[in-house]
Amino acid sequence: KAEGRDPTSPADRLGGERTNLIVGGTGFIGGHLSEYFFTEGEISKGIFRKGSHLRIMDQCGVQCLEADIMDRHTLHEPLDGVDTVYSIASPPPASGQEDFVKFNQVGLTNLLEEAHEHGTKTFVHLSTLDVYGFGSGRTVGKESVPSPTDGYQRAKLEGERIVTEFGKGHPELQVRIVRAAKAVGSRDTTIVTPILKMIERGKVTLPSGSSARMSFIHPKDVSQALLKAAGSVGDWTPYQVKSFDLSLDELAKALVKAAGKEVEVKQQGVFSGRGLIGQYPAEEIKAGLTLTEEDSSKKLTYSPAFNLEKVVTEVSVWYRKEPWVTKSPE
Repeated sequence: KAEGRDPTSPADRLGGERTNLIVGGTGFIGGHLSEYFFTEGEISKGIFRKGSHLRIMDQCGVQCLEADIMDRHTLHEPLDGVDTVYSIASPPPASGQEDFVKFNQVGLTNLLEEAHEHGTKTFVHLSTLDVYGFGSGRTVGKESVPSPTDGYQRAKLEGERIVTEFGKGHPELQVRIVRAAKAVGSRDTTIVTPILKMIERGKVTLPSGSSARMSFIHPKDVSQALLKAAGSVGDWTPYQVKSFDLSLDELAKALVKAAGKEVEVKQQGVFSGRGLIGQYPAEEIKAGLTLTEEDSSKKLTYSPAFNLEKVVTEVSVWYRKEPWVTKSPE
């Protein structure tokens, strides 16, 4: 096991080691979760769909098993002997409404039912602050009511409802929900990678509204919150977490400075295109959704490890060592 293991980890709450199943371990947050669990001495399995990149999970000693949560029969082997499921997979907003509606209804139900049948003790589901909808400059807290404004957000809120209702009907499976702010860090292909590409081209053009402050979170802080949530004792109220608040302008200028280049950072109207910031992230930026300081951190004993300086430093090191993420076709 790794040195400095968190004494409040779920394995200790349950009286010893346990096996986790990471659903979505090949994705942006999933890769960081695999790394985080490795440093925490957690034993993990991960499921993947055919054609997925397994590089990070392999490096972290995750047992990789091919499965598809849309096909319940493929989940039998992955869930065998699993104590905790971390449900973090989700189609991206741009993938089409039908994809993420099915995923958050059929897929989540399959996963919950199979976890219950296999005697899994805890089910932790990752959601998003986007369920509050995209209103201009909106601040949300524990008393705020979700009001999704598009199909993706409604599907994510429906996923929360399915997880909560299943937990209420099957109390032997402890369910927990974590709503995270917009994730940024190394290997992020929605915000960080497009900015790095634009720096290489000599000009960074951001969507309108990028001077508005919003809440961000680093995937390692998401990972900490997920692990804390698995070991928490509470009800089905979602934990809401962030790392820091800042504007996309500030993030871009910090990345430019770290790159040691003199590159102009400017705004233009809403746009989308390959190699630039896509339409959905542009709407997130324009909305300026900000999470207030609240009691989720206290309940979880969660303490974010990342600020702007640490994010930029990590991204700069990663990009120099592993620029493979940005080498996708234009």
